[in-house]
Amino acid sequence: MAYAFSRPWVLTSDSGLQVTFKAEDGKPVAICQVNVEPTPHVIDQAFRLYHPELCFLKKAIRLPPWHSSPVGDPDDRPEISVRCSDPHVICQTKMLAPGEPQDVYLKVPGSPSPNLKMFFVMVFTDKWLAVPAQVWQIYVHFLERVDVSCVTGQRSCQSLVLRGKQAVRKVKCFSSHPQEIKEVQLQVQPWRAGSRLVFVNAVDVEQRRLVTAWLLCLNVHRPVLSKAFEVCVPVSGGRGSTRRITYTNPYTSSRMFLLHSDHPDLLQFKEDRFQLGGGESYTIGLRFAPSQSPGTAEILVYINDLEEKTEETFCVKVNYS
Repeated sequence: MAYAFSRPWVLTSDSGLQVTFKAEDGKPVAICQVNVEPTPHVIDQAFRLYHPELCFLKKAIRLPPWHSSPVGDPDDRPEISVRCSDPHVICQTKMLAPGEPQDVYLKVPGSPSPNLKMFFVMVFTDKWLAVPAQVWQIYVHFLERVDVSCVTGQRSCQSLVLRGKQAVRKVKCFSSHPQEIKEVQLQVQPWRAGSRLVFVNAVDVEQRRLVTAWLLCLNVHRPVLSKAFEVCVPVSGGRGSTRRITYTNPYTSSRMFLLHSDHPDLLQFKEDRFQLGGGESYTIGLRFAPSQSPGTAEILVYINDLEEKTEETFCVKVNYS
């Protein structure tokens, strides 16, 4: 007598599966109740992705090489399939030419800030999708995007809107780059040119809950150089070297000036601030740290006012020889 195995299975209220064996005439021969005890996934890799709110996230994740034969023949690769635990996330992969890397493509619908979306991606290398070869846990943080354009060494201010509720809450802000982000009334003072992302979270410190989150997209430019100097520092000197440069107050009134370096590990100042009367000059003392190997370094010296607006920028090229 032949039997047929009926699918799909139907989940019952007690987390069970009902499996029916039928004969060729369609009559049930046996009915089995299979109790299901869900267990957590064994996670092979975890990914945290950050993306602007209400925008689709499109991401490609490279798969590791898999081979059916022990010698690693590129023509003997298994057919790889992927499945996602979230039906609203598009997850797919395509077979490419032998020897070409294969990626998993994700398309995740956006959510308002500070929502967090978590889902699993299962990678199968058998055609029956019986046992996943890898399980990925993916977190997508949706943040409010803020574009900031600024200049290295100079402080720029940016206002952020923090919407409150009827209840009074004590909120504290945390930044992924505390050296560059000072307050929620953002004071951005970067020291490296280029583009990068900075995360700022506003947290309810009593409830320990995330109130809102911002994704700062920094576009940092180099300043206009006023003067350029070149100095030589001996290698293995042990005590470093000192130099002096002169700065003249271009204003007719007395001003206080602040000194900064984009490489504080290489250059220190004798005094990091000084007061100058109108038209007066001041000698800036530079202390260069010793080096154990020859080479060159380019150091920017910023002369700022009390509001951290850059008055002058000097470039010091240091030759270690």
